Amino acid sequence: MKLTVCGFGGAGCRIADRLVATDGDRGRSFVVDSVGIDTDQRDLSALDSIPDDNRHLYGVIEAEGEGVDGDRSVGAAAAKNGATELTNAVDDAVSSQADAILCCVGLAGGSGATVLPQVADELRRVYDIPVYGLGILPAVATPSGEGETSTAARNTGRALADIGAATDALLLFDNELWVGAGDSASDPAVQADLNETLTTRVAALFAAGEGDHDRQIAERVVDASEVENTFGAGGIATIGYASQTIERPTESRFGLGILEEEGEIDDTTAIKAVETTSRRAVRGKLTVEIDRESVARGLLIVGGPPEWLNRRAVSDARSWLAQETGSVEIRGGDMPEPAGDSITMIALLTGVGSCPRARAFHLAADRG
Repeated sequence: MKLTVCGFGGAGCRIADRLVATDGDRGRSFVVDSVGIDTDQRDLSALDSIPDDNRHLYGVIEAEGEGVDGDRSVGAAAAKNGATELTNAVDDAVSSQADAILCCVGLAGGSGATVLPQVADELRRVYDIPVYGLGILPAVATPSGEGETSTAARNTGRALADIGAATDALLLFDNELWVGAGDSASDPAVQADLNETLTTRVAALFAAGEGDHDRQIAERVVDASEVENTFGAGGIATIGYASQTIERPTESRFGLGILEEEGEIDDTTAIKAVETTSRRAVRGKLTVEIDRESVARGLLIVGGPPEWLNRRAVSDARSWLAQETGSVEIRGGDMPEPAGDSITMIALLTGVGSCPRARAFHLAADRG
């Protein structure tokens, strides 16, 4: 799926920048163009992969080029004054090649989370392609009772409501879930690891349909329409991901251990590998934890050497996901990697009806 990738605010720009870098390292390109938008000049200057001409500073009067430090009222004022200019900046990056626009943002901040809804509303009015949000939940605890609510938690709840309404679907990543014990998400090294974890999953999903697959060896090739139809359930989305290294069997041409050739894969081995990896992807740690039985639609993509993509195993994995979620709209496809040395499973779950972390942040916003 070809994307115009947009970063809003400091965290959103860093994620967008990393996606562009990841795209450059892959054989399958999914980024058509990219844009970075922020009120902090230093953060914009620190980006590596978004072109200089596509980095836009706004809110100079309100933020003086130094960001808004999580103040949504200052961010909203800057957004109001700069929305038209910023929408035009994104518009310049949206070409006829783009299948969708991906808007990356940190939900606890005051800049990106306040300007994104205004820009997304206008983009959806102008374009016939979907506008997706990629939102980062902060590594903060959400109060369960009447305790004091942090500014970050309140900001996140409000941003979830605003951005959820302004986009066609909102893919979430929960820093609190993924940060290691004793680590701080504000540590640059930890932050880089979190961003790498996220971009690995997002890039794998959107790049899945962009290769020159041999359709003779793929039972069902994933394309942009499969991803778009799955996201079409709207609301919150999450990604499951798992990879398992495989050992290709070899055999000697002369029985002497020399001139080895690749041997045939035993069906039982291939079936077991696909089954195990699919369950790890869905039952393991998702980008944000959800009640799996509340999923409206799903897309299960299995990648690996063609001889390992056992037709029965892939079909069984889709049936299993339908039982696991209760959804009758489970799509699936192959991602053949003739030179690959692993089985990879990507599970996109959308139209989520129950996400405990999102619900907690909404309650935090309601408490003010």
